[in-house]
Amino acid sequence: MADDPSGTAPQGEQELRRELKEARETLHAIRTGAFDALVIDTGAGDELFTLARAGRPHELVEVVARGDLGYFRAVAIDFDGTLAEGAVAPDTLAALAEVRARGIRVVLVTGRITAELRDVFPEVLDHVDALVAENGAVLITSVGVRRLAAPVDRAVGVALRARGVAHRQGQVLIACAAGDEAIALEVIRSLGLECRLVRNRGELMIMPAAVTKGSGLLEALADLGLSQHNTLGIGDAENDHSLLEVCEIGVAVANAIESLRAQADLTLSLPDGQGVADLLRGPLLAGRTHLHPSRWQITLGADDDGQPVTLPASQLNIAVCGDTGSGKSYLTGLMCEQLVDLGYAIVVCDPEGDHVGLGELRRVLVTGGDDRRLADPAEVVRLLRNATVVIDLSHLDSEAQRHYLEGLPAEIEAQRAVSGLPQWVVVDEAHAPFGRAGASLALFNPAAKGYLLITWRPDQLASEVPAALDAVIALGSPEPSDPLVDLTAAVADMPRAQIAQLLTGPTGRAVLAWRARPHQAVAFTPSPRRTPHLRHQHKYARAGVEPPRRFYFRGSGDHLTGAVAANLSELEDALNRCDAGVLRHHCPNRDFSRWVAGIFHDKRLAAELAAAESQLRRDSPGAIVEQVRLALVAALQGRMST
Repeated sequence: MADDPSGTAPQGEQELRRELKEARETLHAIRTGAFDALVIDTGAGDELFTLARAGRPHELVEVVARGDLGYFRAVAIDFDGTLAEGAVAPDTLAALAEVRARGIRVVLVTGRITAELRDVFPEVLDHVDALVAENGAVLITSVGVRRLAAPVDRAVGVALRARGVAHRQGQVLIACAAGDEAIALEVIRSLGLECRLVRNRGELMIMPAAVTKGSGLLEALADLGLSQHNTLGIGDAENDHSLLEVCEIGVAVANAIESLRAQADLTLSLPDGQGVADLLRGPLLAGRTHLHPSRWQITLGADDDGQPVTLPASQLNIAVCGDTGSGKSYLTGLMCEQLVDLGYAIVVCDPEGDHVGLGELRRVLVTGGDDRRLADPAEVVRLLRNATVVIDLSHLDSEAQRHYLEGLPAEIEAQRAVSGLPQWVVVDEAHAPFGRAGASLALFNPAAKGYLLITWRPDQLASEVPAALDAVIALGSPEPSDPLVDLTAAVADMPRAQIAQLLTGPTGRAVLAWRARPHQAVAFTPSPRRTPHLRHQHKYARAGVEPPRRFYFRGSGDHLTGAVAANLSELEDALNRCDAGVLRHHCPNRDFSRWVAGIFHDKRLAAELAAAESQLRRDSPGAIVEQVRLALVAALQGRMST
């Protein structure tokens, strides 16, 4: 096919040439190794394909992200009074094109009947990624048109016509003038129907009871593979309340009605399309500023006055730090429970099996561990589109864990760049992957927010990590470590001595330091949890400690018997098999309880073992020896089953 130098080739032919040229350039880039991944529009949302060569993970994220996207991946905009008053201004259309070019999806959410919208905005589908029409009842995407509810009973239209009320019939709703509200209500009551009447300034819509702009938007986002928590909603009128409510941030234009301005998280200084264009080009959508609505909060606990201690549920980087056994995994699980309840997606990297109890919640999947197949990193990303995923690595040795975690961050960060999912990346034992030579450090993008890092060695974190933290939750103890005090004081911007005083005390207390509230670190008692807290479940039962820290059994005369325990399961087995002389040697010295307390930091189990040991002396009769043996074994079995 010859080129057309005059540029007068048919539009379809020019489009085909452009697509062929892009395809050739892409194939060349793949062959020469310029890309590590492709994002392909499959018609049901972008699909990420990671290529075999992935030697530059930082370039992977840059390619997929196509620039600095910030936190939001979608904007949901009302039409009348918000995007435009009548025709859409050219500058507003330009702003829409700019955000779409950055990878942000645009969803138009309108009360209008589709045909009436096209009368004033005929090219609407050229400027948006999805259209929610009829106040949430009709969805139009690249896949086609879908009714989200059954049409309002035709008897309503017949009765309105009989009463002389002019109305229009959409695919689902019936529209009439707001002045006819009383008659419409009488008609619905007389017919015994369950319908909603929704006002939009001078218009009235008769809707199926469960349909709102908010419900329609959620359907559109699901089709696009996006989340309400990465969506910013903009409206102006009565029927926009639900739209703003479901979005992470709800925005009212300057000309919005008073009630919507009162509900909105942000009210613009400019009206309709001018305000929309200014917002789309502003720092909020670009991620240079952050807004934390009060309705998206998690409660950590209560302070000494009984007041709730809270944090925003998104757009933060948080570290949970404290000594071993101080309650880090408990508090992390408490936060994750609430985030799941609010609808956020989380991936939890769980080296010790501490967080598998979260699997009892809806929309939480656990992969890995002794009883489940471990999903590979690409499969984890696919699962994250519909659920929170806990990756239990406790069945792997340290080298296998390291290898697995080397491939995971690139997949997760690439998916976050495309869809914003997951909103949270939770990493336990974070001082390893986020240490000075950690495998995840090259992909650590503090501006993306949503990192929750748990560690008992904050001093081993790479230098750029503490600087990127927005908040630190430090667990108290009788003798808090110097690195813990230093990090908490730095984030709180408070004197070190004050922080040390707040952190010193019995276990079970914590201190929140938040950069947004300098000089105001607060001590609190964590709230109760809903799901089981399984601290180091697999490590206690099966994972062996290194040889110098193992328990070596001795008999009478302090001679080694050859029996060795590297974990609690082996300790239980050895106690079942050892002779009475071994128990008479170890129990009076409290050797079993001291080993459990020193190695596993389990004070409760150590106390139960010590109580049993205290019943045995070196000259105790055989019956007492067997009673103590049974008590020791029962304590171990009880702990490993909880």
